[in-house]
Amino acid sequence: MGARVGLLALGLAGWLVACDDDGGAKATADAAVDAQVGADAAVDAGPPEPTPACDALDPAECTFPWPSNLYLAEDATRATGYTLRFGADSLPANLQGVRIRPAVFERMDGYEPGVPLMLVVPHLDPANLPDERAIDESVSPSSPLLWFEDTGAGLRRVPCFAELDLKEADPDRRLLFVRPAEILREDTRYVVALRDLQAEGGAAPVPSEAFVALRDGVATGALAARQARFDRVFADLEAEGIPRDSLYIAWDFHTASADALHGPMLQMRRAGFEATGPDGPELTITDVEEFAPEADDTGRPVDPYIALELRGTMRVPHFMEPWGEGQFGKTGYHFFLGADGLPAQNGWRDAEFWVRVPHSALDGTPHGLVMYGHGQLGRGSQVRAGDKGQVANDGKLIFFAADLVGMSEEEEGGVPSILLDMNLFPWIADRLHQGLLEYMLLTRAMKQRLQSVPAIQAHGIVIDPSRVYYSGISQGGIFGATFMSLAPDVTRGHLGVPGQHYFTLLGRSRNFLVLFAFLENAYPHPADQWVALQVTQQLWSQTDPVSHYRHISAEPFEDDPPRSVLLAPARGDYQVAPLTAEIVTRSGLGVSLLAHYDDDRAVPLVEPVGYPHAGSGLVGWNFGNAWPPPGNTPPDGEDPAGDPHGKPRKDLDHNRQMVHFFDTGEIIDVCGGGVCRRDP
Repeated sequence: MGARVGLLALGLAGWLVACDDDGGAKATADAAVDAQVGADAAVDAGPPEPTPACDALDPAECTFPWPSNLYLAEDATRATGYTLRFGADSLPANLQGVRIRPAVFERMDGYEPGVPLMLVVPHLDPANLPDERAIDESVSPSSPLLWFEDTGAGLRRVPCFAELDLKEADPDRRLLFVRPAEILREDTRYVVALRDLQAEGGAAPVPSEAFVALRDGVATGALAARQARFDRVFADLEAEGIPRDSLYIAWDFHTASADALHGPMLQMRRAGFEATGPDGPELTITDVEEFAPEADDTGRPVDPYIALELRGTMRVPHFMEPWGEGQFGKTGYHFFLGADGLPAQNGWRDAEFWVRVPHSALDGTPHGLVMYGHGQLGRGSQVRAGDKGQVANDGKLIFFAADLVGMSEEEEGGVPSILLDMNLFPWIADRLHQGLLEYMLLTRAMKQRLQSVPAIQAHGIVIDPSRVYYSGISQGGIFGATFMSLAPDVTRGHLGVPGQHYFTLLGRSRNFLVLFAFLENAYPHPADQWVALQVTQQLWSQTDPVSHYRHISAEPFEDDPPRSVLLAPARGDYQVAPLTAEIVTRSGLGVSLLAHYDDDRAVPLVEPVGYPHAGSGLVGWNFGNAWPPPGNTPPDGEDPAGDPHGKPRKDLDHNRQMVHFFDTGEIIDVCGGGVCRRDP
């Protein structure tokens, strides 16, 4: 990691030399106040009508309050009735004056299902706002945080929690995040409001001019066009016993539909499997290496668990095209689109894979298959880790893997370019679709074709195609949930140290500290950094598990069967915050919290279930770490127990629980009726 950090730092220094001190013109909400609260604005002719750059409801930042309904342009052709359309000058510009362009976000018809509220309340005192430790207080009748789902039959309270941005020192510009404590529904209207806020010193914060005008029904100019929408918001809240004059701010927004979030991936899945046929892509073996269980006179390298490694390539349909050039000469990929606006095949590409066969398979005992998901910006070759070999040998399993292109080692050099110009974010967001498709196609090929590979036949190895599973750790645990919602050949998966919603994860991860330096220097103001990350999360959520957990078992895609997953987070994880996995258990998606999760704290509003448990569930692991303080910063890295991130996968009881789940669909207690605690 040290060499990579050094290279990133050198690249950052070179980029800064190329920049001057002019951060580029930033659209301000002052102009929006003048335009929307003041005199009538001129109306531009011709469809579509331009979206105003800034929302006047929060004059501190252009696009606030986020997610603003100002940018939901009515569009009868979309599933939600909206297109997400920002103004030409709405989004931040980097130090070189390059503004994030809005056009790509029009693929969305609402906001992503992990979207937080973001606004600025100058000099806010958060003492009375429920944080992540007090989520249950957010749904109390007296809560200052008001978040409702419009069910069509009325409003339902949504649990949430508040936190101030710890990156911003200026109390006049410090962001307030209000994050949903459950995954939001697709294609759904939400009503949100804040009341009874306190400023430092005890004074009540003053609402914006624009909000007061809407609240009092006296909006003029361009703001008057929004009056009817806000009247509905106030009426909905008043029906819940919340008078409008008690509010600091209130608005509504709409989440994106499954069509916008998942249409591209499902189209690629259909076309990809059609192109490769019922048996999946052909496998070309390029290298075979044999291992001895112990030193002998054959000269073979020694591996106590693995007998055979196969490396090869598969030819897969390609749905990307080269696009964009970053600061360091890097070029990435984005969707190659057909006439229908969906990804279309653009030739073929060769994808690498690795297969690891244990010694236990050499006697002809049928062995199952496990697709392995690698870690952050890694490679499929990480399947060589020793803990996988022991699981394979003991569990009668053959592990295989590939690169998750989009977030693999191949993309590592492009990440700094993206963070310096967030217009390049499709390099990640779009190409992840290709990586996930390749995971699915490799799984099909392993199930249908591995048995006929000459090296497999020569060693008398027997594949059991009825036992096909998934196991991923870290990034592989995160995107494993996405894979499990999509893979037609896998019904049970293990998600090691997982999370969901990268926008929430990044601020809480020590992995992102170095990369944040690029973002901070390109977009110096913390508010701009968070807007840049949140607007690109609209694209990322097409593959982020925040939009896929719903489709594992609660609402399977198309004609897919329900699937089940075992989540295994680690308390105090430096890299992936368990908080985001806990949110899944609160979301009503069929993922239960198993008993004895933790001996120091409960998960608010979640009732644990006992062992044994059939179906999806979360089992907590404690390696002696403290829980980090609440907030959008990572653990300080000084816990005497060290980073627990890599420890569950090496625990024999954890692995025994995982293999039992693979074979039976049942989660059993492996920790003696208590917390799964291990000494540091």
